[in-house]
Amino acid sequence: MYDGSIAGFYCCVFESVYSRQIPCDIFVSHQAPYTLLPQKLITTDSQKAARVYRSIPLKISQQALRLVEVVFLSCMKQKELALLRFLLLAYRCNAKIMQMLAHPLVAPLLAAERHIRNESHLLRGFIRFADYDGILAASITPKNFVLPLIANHFITRFSDEDFLIFDKTHHAALTYQNRKKNFISVKEIEFSPASENENYYQALWKQFYNTVAIEARDNPKCRMTQVPKRYWENMTEMKDLL
Repeated sequence: MYDGSIAGFYCCVFESVYSRQIPCDIFVSHQAPYTLLPQKLITTDSQKAARVYRSIPLKISQQALRLVEVVFLSCMKQKELALLRFLLLAYRCNAKIMQMLAHPLVAPLLAAERHIRNESHLLRGFIRFADYDGILAASITPKNFVLPLIANHFITRFSDEDFLIFDKTHHAALTYQNRKKNFISVKEIEFSPASENENYYQALWKQFYNTVAIEARDNPKCRMTQVPKRYWENMTEMKDLL
């Protein structure tokens, strides 16, 4: 069991390597189920985490480090155990592990990486901000924890603005204020009612969306392929279609 952080996971890897033990599963401590099996709580040690972090590009490759850090953000089931087994193999195989695309310990991680990168790519276009007292804010409900992957995109676009993106699924938020980025844990955010001016611009956007549509070429199935329905609840122009 560990604290759920990437540093905590690296400490789990450190423990496994030096104790020569492979756990049957790895859980965030407050989510661990009841079991008759012996449990071990791994405390987060920054020095141990740093040693594992440095060892991955040194003994495997920089590409492997990127894979581990991205998949750690994914919604893959038992991702910690899958990543641990991958690293234990990779320490033996070195850089060539990244060419073993069909290996049963590698292929699932590559699939999880594609899934989270695809979702983060879609959300760069599907996020809809609203103005709340001079601060831009938006809500998302992603399957993966994509905030670290999309943060720089929106900071570049809105470098002179203060904004907030609230991830309802993972109870987290990205805040950008006074040119400083921050990730915070928050269970719920209650936004103030949209101003009359904001409602006006939302109505304009809906009108634009409906005006540019070509009725004769309306294809709901194609639209759901390009804009999956699970994103609609947070999109200004699509909410009324649910």
